[in-house]
Amino acid sequence: MTILDKIYNTTLKGSHKDMVDLVKKAVDGGEKPNDIINRALSPAMIEVGDKFEKGEYFMPDMLLSAKAMKTAMVVLKPLLKGADKMIERGTVVIGTVKGDLHDIGKNLVITMAEGQGFKVIDLGVDVDFTVFVDAVKMHHPQIVAFSGLLTTTLANIPEHIKALTDAGLRDSIVLAVGGAPVTRDFADRYQIEIYAPDASSAAREFVKVVE
Repeated sequence: MTILDKIYNTTLKGSHKDMVDLVKKAVDGGEKPNDIINRALSPAMIEVGDKFEKGEYFMPDMLLSAKAMKTAMVVLKPLLKGADKMIERGTVVIGTVKGDLHDIGKNLVITMAEGQGFKVIDLGVDVDFTVFVDAVKMHHPQIVAFSGLLTTTLANIPEHIKALTDAGLRDSIVLAVGGAPVTRDFADRYQIEIYAPDASSAAREFVKVVE
């Protein structure tokens, strides 16, 4: 078994305590950070998402695998310099909408998106529509993602979209929405292009936007 296979399996199992030593060993052995990400971490997170969708993995399993990947990235990010810097697919601005303080789902989406090569701007929770507008102006993302877990806060999403439209930014971005109470019908009602029921499907839809 190669060191990349070991990193892949460690990510799949969510054994974050073993990850730092494995990644350092891989780097010391000549593996490029880019290859560790693209050939071990990212494919592992895709499989985690597939297992979740099939009912073989549950939320705690996804959280452990996400933690394992984040642990690996702590080691790798400082090494991604110059010619070896990971090529970013695009930029995603994401935040939990105004009135909602939940972030587990949002954080999983961030991990999955970063695993597929996206630069992710995390606006945090309880994000006012003006903050989304400012972030789009500053970072010029391809995708803006709204996260919400409370049914009551979904009513704020149209306000967020209107603010982006009024600022002349709506046509330059693809919108995404996700969270327990969100449905495909809700997304269609407000002309939101991407509806993602879980983090892995969100990442796959993000990739389609920039392909």
